[in-house]
Amino acid sequence: MDDTKQSRDRFNIVMSFLRTDRFHRCAAESQVKKLGIHRSQHMMLMHLARCKEPQTQAELAKAFEISPAAVTVTLQKLEKAGYVTRTAVEGNNRAKNIAITPEGMDIVRQSWELYKALDEAMLAGLTEEDLQHFADVLDRMQENLRQYSPEVATLE
Repeated sequence: MDDTKQSRDRFNIVMSFLRTDRFHRCAAESQVKKLGIHRSQHMMLMHLARCKEPQTQAELAKAFEISPAAVTVTLQKLEKAGYVTRTAVEGNNRAKNIAITPEGMDIVRQSWELYKALDEAMLAGLTEEDLQHFADVLDRMQENLRQYSPEVATLE
């Protein structure tokens, strides 16, 4: 195989991979909309559901690598819908602890069902062997990117 054809084939594979990610994100966002929330709100609820303790707005900003102002906008919408509560941090009235409410946990449970159906649809027709091989390839690609870029090495 000549270098030009190999480069073109590799480029097409990378583009297909990126397109698949975009398709999945689009399908996921359409499912989340059924719950009446935006993608950023959904991501924040999922994060809070995984946390054992309430998070401060500063911790959320750091976790999502977004500005505190962006966190505030998302939290205001979630609080208005009854999905989170914001309470003052003891000894620091400017900082707020954010906790997910039972209504917020209900949205998380519903979204898990939607994502489960989405993932089953995406993986339909693939064998366990296909999936294991794909997982191995993804692991290798991630490791290659960590070695290529110091910025990637710090990501999870």
